[in-house]
Amino acid sequence: MDMAAQLSHLRRDIPGCHVAAFVDLDARMVLVLDARSKAPQERLDGLADRARRLLNVPGQQDLNHAVAISSANLEVFLRGAAGSEDGLALVCGLETDLEAALDEGFRLLQGVACDA
Repeated sequence: MDMAAQLSHLRRDIPGCHVAAFVDLDARMVLVLDARSKAPQERLDGLADRARRLLNVPGQQDLNHAVAISSANLEVFLRGAAGSEDGLALVCGLETDLEAALDEGFRLLQGVACDA
């Protein structure tokens, strides 16, 4: 299954998920996206930049996930294997089950690593 289809399944499998993006953390770029509605490129660039900043904290080992919460959204950022620049960015509603989002996201990333 290609990445676009995997992201589509992921987004639908996580209740309240609006955006599922496969991100190159080094380039700060969304490579593949599945979203309920089209987002402007600036918004996608910002999402990729937040993923990079939150998963690459100076003085810390590479984090495998990070969460940002606003008044309207729960943003979940995940890294593939340690040292990997593959990541996921999920934008969900506040009612989304964080543990379920992490489990589903890591499952997708593990599949990507096995395919590589």
